[in-house]
Amino acid sequence: MMSNLKWFNLALRIIMELGIVIAFGYWGYETGKGIGMKTLLCIGAPILGFGFWGLVDFRRAGKISEILRLIQELTISGVAVVSLYVVGAKGMGVTLGLISIFHHAGVYLAGETLLKGDSK
Repeated sequence: MMSNLKWFNLALRIIMELGIVIAFGYWGYETGKGIGMKTLLCIGAPILGFGFWGLVDFRRAGKISEILRLIQELTISGVAVVSLYVVGAKGMGVTLGLISIFHHAGVYLAGETLLKGDSK
């Protein structure tokens, strides 16, 4: 049975990932010039972001696999936060950053890991 902290953290993860998709898409839309480029970047930026997320299986890195995964997730969240900030959505960026920090702290407070096959 999942504890309340684990349920809350799962909700934070869902919100965080959705926020990252929205951030990359919004950045693409705001950055693109013309409807074609806006559409391409609005769809392509989230695909590239999540493509990077899923590209590497850190389980093969041994003892440093968890820290590498944490660095990757914080980097992706950070890029999403900066993306929101540069297009003028500063409040949304700060909110997404805080959600990411609380989620990642919650993972470890709940005694879990980001790489689920490695939970304690």
